[in-house]
Amino acid sequence: MLVFSQKNLAFLSMPKTASTSYIHALSPYATITVKGPPNFKHMSLQKFDKVLRPVLEHNSQKTIETLAVIRHPLDWMSSWYRYRLRDSLDCSENSTAGITFDEFVEHYMRNDPPRFARVGNQSSFLKPAGDRPKITHLFQYEDQISLVEFLKNRLEKEFELPVTNVSPKIRVQISPETEKKFRRKCADQFELWENAGPHKL
Repeated sequence: MLVFSQKNLAFLSMPKTASTSYIHALSPYATITVKGPPNFKHMSLQKFDKVLRPVLEHNSQKTIETLAVIRHPLDWMSSWYRYRLRDSLDCSENSTAGITFDEFVEHYMRNDPPRFARVGNQSSFLKPAGDRPKITHLFQYEDQISLVEFLKNRLEKEFELPVTNVSPKIRVQISPETEKKFRRKCADQFELWENAGPHKL
């Protein structure tokens, strides 16, 4: 997560949306940089509202704007699945080795998913606390050009994005039946993704 106090902007780090690359590129210009642990680096909007927003707004006397990135829900799931296939997770309960992508999605949709399928929810990440403002700027992960242009204009800085934290490149498949169930169960994520763009929400 990154906070740019002088620009009245907080960039929340949704997992699996190139957040580490943006932290590397933009931390020199940030007032606050949170690189870890994961539950702080990937602080949700609700946690931000409760923990950081009161302090930041008390100091600035302004309502701070928030920015986040959302990924197509199926692609987001694919990235998590592939990330948890990496060798360093072998024999771990978080590993997806020996599990198909279709099975991974099915497990994710269960009321009590196993550890390897507990990857959170993009719509929950973006939910504000109580009557606090919703996310101000929400960009699609797939539209990096608009996101980079927005940040360069807002921060008045030029920067290059490094390639970091990349999931293994493998082809994944999902059955039409499982995809239909996933789209129905995660309809709120699809709606958020479809409405995201280079504009205030």
